[in-house]
Amino acid sequence: MASKVQICNMALSRLGASTITSLTDNTTEAKLCNTYFDTLADRVMLQGSWTSVIKRASLARTTTTPTFDFTYEYQLPVDPKCLKVLNIDECSPGEIDYKIEGDKLLTDETSVKIRYIAQLTDPADFDPMLTEALEVLLASYLAMPITGDKPLARELRQEYFELVQHNLAIDGQQGSKEQVVASDLTEIR
Repeated sequence: MASKVQICNMALSRLGASTITSLTDNTTEAKLCNTYFDTLADRVMLQGSWTSVIKRASLARTTTTPTFDFTYEYQLPVDPKCLKVLNIDECSPGEIDYKIEGDKLLTDETSVKIRYIAQLTDPADFDPMLTEALEVLLASYLAMPITGDKPLARELRQEYFELVQHNLAIDGQQGSKEQVVASDLTEIR
């Protein structure tokens, strides 16, 4: 898979800009890539449930009791760091009452297992569709300072949003189909 420098060079190439050999090069391109890369990578990871960033964990309960509303506090994963909780205890969203506060999950549940979006720090762990989306978003941020071309920056940002929808649709086709369970409403029909 691609490295940070390779992803940056793909973004720079889209702009017709000079490529870099390292994020620590003493060039405008390298300095900008170094400034934007990690923040934009997190943003792309949070944009959707890319299969390469979904992880599972059983959470450890802390010794702290929340002051009000909830009975228990759990530590969210730090390696890899939890960027967003998708669901807890394999339930559908909304079935279990909980809140995220900082790096803690508060709930009344006596044990908690979560599916979450993890912060991947090594681009070698990104899948190709996530890498492509990051490349385009990075190019959109680099467009103005490198080329001064505001319409190009807007065009790349639009391409990014369309690409994310397309790539997440493809990425989401992996795995078995979810079963629809009959409910009173479907049985009436």
